[in-house]
Amino acid sequence: MSTISKDTFYFLNQLAVNNNKPWFEKNRTLYEKARAEYLAFVTRLVEGIRKIEVIPEKEPVKYVQRIYRDIRFSKDKTPYKKFFSSLIERGPETRYCPLFILIQPGRSMMGGGVWDPTTETLKKIRQEIDYNMAGLKKIINAKDFLTHFGKIQGEKLARPPKGYEADNPGIELLKFKQLYIQRDFDDELVLSKQFIPEILKSYKAVLPFFRFFDVAMGE
Repeated sequence: MSTISKDTFYFLNQLAVNNNKPWFEKNRTLYEKARAEYLAFVTRLVEGIRKIEVIPEKEPVKYVQRIYRDIRFSKDKTPYKKFFSSLIERGPETRYCPLFILIQPGRSMMGGGVWDPTTETLKKIRQEIDYNMAGLKKIINAKDFLTHFGKIQGEKLARPPKGYEADNPGIELLKFKQLYIQRDFDDELVLSKQFIPEILKSYKAVLPFFRFFDVAMGE
C-alpha cells in the first residue's frame, strides 16, 4: 500500500495522548505498521518526484525521519514526535532547497525553501533577488504558485537590510530573513488516492521558486 490509511492516523492520535515509553513499547506493533505504511508512501512519492526532476539516488527509508524527539534542551520532555516526516533533498549539497513532508491528523503539510540561511547565504539570496526581481515576481505571481501556496512565508526585518534603500521596488522581498512556502492538506485528501498526485502537482508549481534560490545559494 502506498497511501496513508486511517490506521496510521489512529496510531498518531493515540500517541498524541499517550506520549510515553511504556505505552509506545506496548503498542510497538502499531508503530511499526504505521511506519511501514508511511515508508511505502514516501517511496511512491519519491518515484513521482524523480519523474519530474533528477534528485540524488537515495534509499527512501533514509528520508523517513526518526520519531524520537531530542529532548536534551527542551522543556517538553515527551519522548516522541506526534507525526511522521521527511526532508527530501533535491541536490547533493546544502545549496538546494529541500522538500519537507509532514503527516499528522489535522496538520499534514508540505513545505520548502530557505529556512535558516547563514549570513553569507542570505547575502547571496538578497543579491539575486535584487538582480532578478522581475524573475522572482513572475514566479510568485504565477497562477499555479498562487493556487497551491498563496504567498511566500518567513520572518522579515522591520527595516530595509543593510545596503538597500527603502524605495527599492523589491524592498518587501529583500526584508525576508527566511523564504519558504507551505501548503496544508486536510485529512480527507491525505487519506485518499489523490494525495500523492496532489503533492506532485504542488511540487511542479513550486519548482521555479526552488530553482531560483538554488541558483542564488550556489553562486
